Amino acid sequence: MNKGSVITVGIVYVILLMFIIVPIALVFYESFTWNGHITLEHYARFFGDPFFRECFLNSLLVAVACVITTSLLGIPMAYILTRYNIPLRNFLTTLATLPLIMPPFVGALAFKFLFGRHGTLNLLLMDYFGLKTPINFIYGLHGIVLIITLHLYPLVMLNVMASLSKLDPSLEEIAENLGAKGFHLFRTVTFPLMMPGYAAGALLVFLWAFSDLGTPLIIGIYNLLAPQAFFSVQEVLFEDIVRLGIVMCVIMVTFSMITLAAMRRYVSLRQYATLTMGIAPKTLLNQVKGIKRTLSIAFCVIVIAISLLPHAGIFIGAFGGIWSFTPFPTSYSLANFKTVLIDAPIFLYNSLRYSGLATVFDLAIGAVIAYLIMRKQLPGKNLLDAMAMLPFALPGIVIATGYIRAFRNPIPFTTFDLLSFWVIIALALTMRRLPYTVRAAHAALQQIHTSLEEASMNLGAGRLLTFLKITLPLMFTGLLAGGILAFVNSITELSCSWLLSLPGRNWEPMTVGIMIYSQTGVFGQAAALGAILIIIVAIGIAIVNRLVSVRAGTAFGA
Repeated sequence: MNKGSVITVGIVYVILLMFIIVPIALVFYESFTWNGHITLEHYARFFGDPFFRECFLNSLLVAVACVITTSLLGIPMAYILTRYNIPLRNFLTTLATLPLIMPPFVGALAFKFLFGRHGTLNLLLMDYFGLKTPINFIYGLHGIVLIITLHLYPLVMLNVMASLSKLDPSLEEIAENLGAKGFHLFRTVTFPLMMPGYAAGALLVFLWAFSDLGTPLIIGIYNLLAPQAFFSVQEVLFEDIVRLGIVMCVIMVTFSMITLAAMRRYVSLRQYATLTMGIAPKTLLNQVKGIKRTLSIAFCVIVIAISLLPHAGIFIGAFGGIWSFTPFPTSYSLANFKTVLIDAPIFLYNSLRYSGLATVFDLAIGAVIAYLIMRKQLPGKNLLDAMAMLPFALPGIVIATGYIRAFRNPIPFTTFDLLSFWVIIALALTMRRLPYTVRAAHAALQQIHTSLEEASMNLGAGRLLTFLKITLPLMFTGLLAGGILAFVNSITELSCSWLLSLPGRNWEPMTVGIMIYSQTGVFGQAAALGAILIIIVAIGIAIVNRLVSVRAGTAFGA
């Protein structure tokens, strides 16, 4: 490598070490130390406390339950929409991906309107069916599982659809000729062959559900690991409590890594090769009639309708006036939007500022990292790739905790305190969403032949000029798609922004604003912010799908 490449590699490693590796390593280090000495006391306190053990088991239970429930919805949906020629199949597929544009905690807010103790459904049951006491639809672990399931089942569906679309139908035909039929055929042939896609979707659901913070806080369920870690890390005046929060962060990271490694190991032990590179979609479609056709359509319509209820609830609440002890708001106006956009626009301004800056950083760093991995004979390039992709498997609360512990003192040799400047939130979001631009840039570079760059350099252009004039324009579309994904995922981030927003500084973005309004009982303005967030994410995903010419929601596949 030339001198410029060495300097670039050095800068990239310094950035990743400083803003990813060191904060995470410090979290692990402080979980095992006290007053400079190695100790297991913090872990002993955690596992010795029945309440914290309950929190851990509850989080594990919720994550496993969400994997099961999303599988029960996502796998049949994927099979029906990929294999059956039913009416409006493409339209139903698009509708089925829409739950992904709403963060789960925003959906939880809508569920309080619709299914709370005095929500729409309970009030209708009391008014028209004589129900005496409200039914508890959502206040408990079952409610968290319900909300997350309706939000995340498209992750399983999309990844299974991707696997199913690549399977050779002749394999199933051979099995049928040998006597395999119905569910036996699916269990013994189809499901094992689509396992890589299913494993990816199930893993995403598990990681998300295990470390979800917003949904439990919205519906008031605190006996889970993420809420307890959040509360503990905030107790800055009590170091022993903070260390318990750090232990919880380490447990979340460790369990996430174990799950990821186990899933990769399970998939790698099996062969999934087929004789074809993919089958045209039309050749996969089966003509279904009668009761099978009716049940397939009914299943898809019912699942989609229920999963889109939170979207309807948020927009009704956003435009509604007083909505208390009535099935629906008593009036409708734009007052809530006026408040959050004109009277108190700080939440929207902060979100756009943090996410915009994080996206710019992600585009620059992601393009450079992908170029170094793809175009340079770089020793340890796999390590560089692993460092850049690490945040994908880390809960946001862990990254935020690492930043709080790593940057609580001024930067060495300066008096600059990073935690006292709002840019710390943008930096955290940058590292949190860096994998999106790295993977997008990597995929774009794979489609650019090196001969184009070699021709430029043979004509006298240097490597930097060639990158700026040739490589970057050719990879621009794919990189931009990754940048938009980084933006929409940054703007919906909650835990990082909330932990790093110092009280009294007016640093809170929209996600934190939704939590503040919700916790103070101002549900209309919380819904208005949620509606704006949904619109921003929907526009971003639509642009991505347009750029990369894929079906709506495929960008969320793994």
